[in-house]
Amino acid sequence: MQFGKTSFIVVLTILFVLPFFIYKAVWIIRALPATGTMCFMGKSLNGQFSSEYPVIKFSSTGKDTVFFNGSEGVQLQPGQQVPVLYHKNNPSNARVYTFEGIWVDTVINAAIPFVILLIVFLHPNLIPRTSKIIIGKRPFIQLV
Repeated sequence: MQFGKTSFIVVLTILFVLPFFIYKAVWIIRALPATGTMCFMGKSLNGQFSSEYPVIKFSSTGKDTVFFNGSEGVQLQPGQQVPVLYHKNNPSNARVYTFEGIWVDTVINAAIPFVILLIVFLHPNLIPRTSKIIIGKRPFIQLV
């Protein structure tokens, strides 16, 4: 199979970036909704850096209370009601049902391989513009 530079980078982008979004979409489809209450702001210290995050509680069965940490930097008031998504088998892996709560970590994780592939595509010496990439012969990937 023979690809041009652009087609090869597009295929690699699909292979390395799309799985992050597919995983999150499947997670959302299988999740159950609930209403949570922001309890207090938690704080973690990592060396010289500190971060604050909301600690949220909700009930998955009506008889239990599940606590989880919300996304860093989200400002909520104690007692504020927030929409929550969780999985029945693992309610402690819950997320606040907002764009930041659901998608920010996915976008950041997908951006890393995307930026690397963008650099490979834009750099004129890594893969020359007129190159052809052959896949399937020995060596498995060959730049011609």
